[in-house]
Amino acid sequence: MSEYKKPATWGLPDGMAKSLGKAMEQKPKNNPLVDLMKSVSQTAEKIADLEPDPVDWDGWVSYLLEELQLQASKDFKPAAFEKMLRTLKTSLESRIDSGKW
Repeated sequence: MSEYKKPATWGLPDGMAKSLGKAMEQKPKNNPLVDLMKSVSQTAEKIADLEPDPVDWDGWVSYLLEELQLQASKDFKPAAFEKMLRTLKTSLESRIDSGKW
């Protein structure tokens, strides 16, 4: 598996992108944001290895969203989860229309 490389565009809200960018620049040994980014990248690679056709990835994305919804319900934040889904919908529509995150 290759070493993590910072993407050209984050596709994230400005505040989160800035936090992650700052974390990547500092490169501390145990930074939870960097660790999470690596974990997500590794998970994406594993999904692509198991399911080579991107058409089949929707089930994994749905599964991740179901797990995140479960976490939101544990923290009594279902409204915040719904808001995130609406923001995600807008981001996906923008990506589909423009080809850019």
